[in-house]
Amino acid sequence: MGRSQILAVAILGAWIMSTLFMWYAATRSFATVESVLKRARPQFVETTKPLGEDSTRVVLRYMASEINRTLFWGYGALQILLGAILLMLVWRQSPRDSLDAGVVIAMLVLAVILTVFITPWLISIGRGIDFLPRTPPPPIMPRFWALHGSYTGLDALKLLAGIGLLIRWILR
Repeated sequence: MGRSQILAVAILGAWIMSTLFMWYAATRSFATVESVLKRARPQFVETTKPLGEDSTRVVLRYMASEINRTLFWGYGALQILLGAILLMLVWRQSPRDSLDAGVVIAMLVLAVILTVFITPWLISIGRGIDFLPRTPPPPIMPRFWALHGSYTGLDALKLLAGIGLLIRWILR
């Protein structure tokens, strides 16, 4: 295995790991809010007492949302960078494997769609609902969840394509 092939495997592995990290971070952030509230230290309870538990939960969820939004922008930029480098490496290989190039192009296109189109919509809608009551759900919630599902589905498709390509390279 040549140096560029080893580098391609490393970059694809980093891309896959960044996706798994994002999934972990995004799912844990809101669970952490509930964990903090359930196991709050006395100093935290005293400090947030003027807000009350419901308002404290809203503030912590807002903070988790903002952290996730920042991470998703960074994740999107990282994916596009890794995808572009990986495409360049795959494209330069001789002989060029069109299936490898096609998979990397598809992954890169998905990363661009997620970063340039879906992420801004999710962020915009998310910021619009951060402080709205959830009972009853705001009328925009179905659209938010549809975009969220689209993001998750496309990201999962990209992840599976990357894992498939990595397995293909390892077995080669």
